[in-house]
Amino acid sequence: MGDRTGDGVAQGTRGMPWLVRIRSQDTRAVVGSGVLLGGDTVLTCAHVLPDGTSPVLVEFPEIEGAAGSTATVADGGWFPRRGEDRADLALLRVHRPPPGGHSAPLLRAAMRDMRVEMCGYADSVRHARGAALAATVSLPFGERVQLNVAPEHLPRRGFSGGPVLDMGDPPGVLGVTVTASAESGGIAPLTMAHMIPVETVLKYLPELDDRVEGPPGVEPSVVRGGPPARLDEPDYAERLAAWLSDRGRARPPVYVTEVRPGSGRDRTLRRALTLADRELSADAPAAGSTDPGSTVPPVGSLDLAVDVRGAAPEKAAVRIAERMNLRESGPARALERLRGLRTPLTVALLGVDECADPARLLELCGEFAERGCRLLLVFHRTGTRIGRRAEEDLALRHRTGALAGRLEALDARLRDLARARARLSGVDYPGPAVTRLHMDLAWLRHAHRTGADLDRSRLPGALEELRHRTDRAERAVESAWEAAERGYGRRAELRGELRAYRRLAVQHGRIEDVALDREYRAAHDALHAGPFEAEIAARAVTGYTAAVRRALGWPPEAGGAGAGGAETGGAEVDGPEAGAREAEGERR
Repeated sequence: MGDRTGDGVAQGTRGMPWLVRIRSQDTRAVVGSGVLLGGDTVLTCAHVLPDGTSPVLVEFPEIEGAAGSTATVADGGWFPRRGEDRADLALLRVHRPPPGGHSAPLLRAAMRDMRVEMCGYADSVRHARGAALAATVSLPFGERVQLNVAPEHLPRRGFSGGPVLDMGDPPGVLGVTVTASAESGGIAPLTMAHMIPVETVLKYLPELDDRVEGPPGVEPSVVRGGPPARLDEPDYAERLAAWLSDRGRARPPVYVTEVRPGSGRDRTLRRALTLADRELSADAPAAGSTDPGSTVPPVGSLDLAVDVRGAAPEKAAVRIAERMNLRESGPARALERLRGLRTPLTVALLGVDECADPARLLELCGEFAERGCRLLLVFHRTGTRIGRRAEEDLALRHRTGALAGRLEALDARLRDLARARARLSGVDYPGPAVTRLHMDLAWLRHAHRTGADLDRSRLPGALEELRHRTDRAERAVESAWEAAERGYGRRAELRGELRAYRRLAVQHGRIEDVALDREYRAAHDALHAGPFEAEIAARAVTGYTAAVRRALGWPPEAGGAGAGGAETGGAEVDGPEAGAREAEGERR
């Protein structure tokens, strides 16, 4: 994208000729966005259209000189919203296609925690140009994916149907934005950001498969022959569904199971993997609607299923890297990249015991677990599954990895908190406690690997104690941040009041008053030089505002600094809001 800026907001969308704007045929208002697929087809959300038959106006702002065109829903391309988070897709046929045959690069990927950008058009965007808004992929369950968006980056009305991009160069289209808005008495629409990923698009529009890059999440050999016609082992299906739906909050992060190929358990496993995958779940509608709900895993609860029979163990690393959109082809490079990243995916590995090097694969599984992977390990031959201790070791490595991730997040928060502490007095800094947590976690990892200095049976308890201490550290950092936010807010309020009274003094010809200038300098220094101390700064501002009021012959202000209500004599007051914007800029 040509116009990305440091804070993740773009002023335009140059370099994406496949991005389109959709207007109402009747009112010409912007109703949505979309992406071109092959020049004469547009993918968008169904809810931006009046119905499945009425035409809309499609414009091509990123193609110089291209005229707009009417468009109508293509045959078989209408999937209006069903329920809370299902469907809401439409494929439009453009009556007068633009030149160039441009097509959006659709991309399959497992996206949890990925940084993305939502692109689109809205009447509220200046000059009606496209904009890009930063977001982070959050909850992955269901046909849709929730996006974490800063309040200032919430998508405007009209973004629905626009692309959600990865941060690659060039960017790939991971899905389309879908927004839910509610009007409230003149207040701006309240909006939540979600996206419909490419795999859900393929569930409804499989004819687009040849336009999609990236391998499917479930390898074809894993679900050979399609979903089973019946549910063979309901109890086993319930256990699989429960584990897939948990995301590691309560159930063990590693599930080891023995499944004989061709058995009823094998069919039950394939059914679960089919239903859990967004793209494949369309192939098993009967299982999702007629079988007991407890046997049906959530759509989107599986990120990857790999058949490792007869394969080198590094195949798993390459497939995980591909699903994370790392675009690494070689096993060594894929492993190197994965070791530096969190990989919070749910991965099924089938035929672990028939891998070319099962021991090496299990060691890699330990590394995947430490980086955040939940693992479903499937053994095919009787008596070959790993023992209880090996399962516990993998689970422990997942738990230590999860704690390491939390401590990394705390480190990032502490870096910001250190900057706040340099600007504000009275802000606690729990850095030493977090450093001790890092040291203790490193020692526990060493003890787990070597067995030194600690009875292995005590490791789970020691790790649990470390988790509780991490909970306390997170609360302490959050409390410190709340204090910092209060300090920033109070400083902004006082800075606004100081500027307002300074402007009054200038407008009334008191700029060269030596006594006033001395009071102003004292207040200015209290607010800008060194750590901000609220009480000292408030007294200094009160001293200056009182001096200005005396000089102007006004009565004393009730309530002191920050109380407001100054008689400004028609002055344009640069109030607390401006100070808050300045404080926000400093925090960044």
